[in-house]
Amino acid sequence: MKPIKLVVAAVLTSVALGATAVHAADTEGRDGRRMQRMHGPSLERMVFGNALAAELAKQTGRTADEVRELFADGGPREAAETLGLDRDAMKAAMEQARQAVIAQALAAQMITAEQAQTLAEAKPRHLGKNGSRPDADTGEDG
Repeated sequence: MKPIKLVVAAVLTSVALGATAVHAADTEGRDGRRMQRMHGPSLERMVFGNALAAELAKQTGRTADEVRELFADGGPREAAETLGLDRDAMKAAMEQARQAVIAQALAAQMITAEQAQTLAEAKPRHLGKNGSRPDADTGEDG
């Protein structure tokens, strides 16, 4: 397999792993302002963020730019509230965005059909077997 395809496959896999954590990285600063942890530029976050913004725009009638601005201004919870979406709807939108990224990578021949199938069938590692986050105390699917 060509090295570039391996890199792209790794990028797509990490999109699934980091997407929720990236958007949930808001913390409260000492001065009371919401701050996002400094991660630096990331291809994975940018690709997934754009795919998620496009999916939420499609679902809510807003533009993708408006959705991106909501995330930048208040983080995922406030964006979801403003868009009128509950947690389950946001999780579903994230999975739809993930599947869209996989399909786009396949169409651009950045991954093989076999890799696309593997990624499409795999649940992101940050989610439990049934698609929900494991309980922090017990490790059981929530």
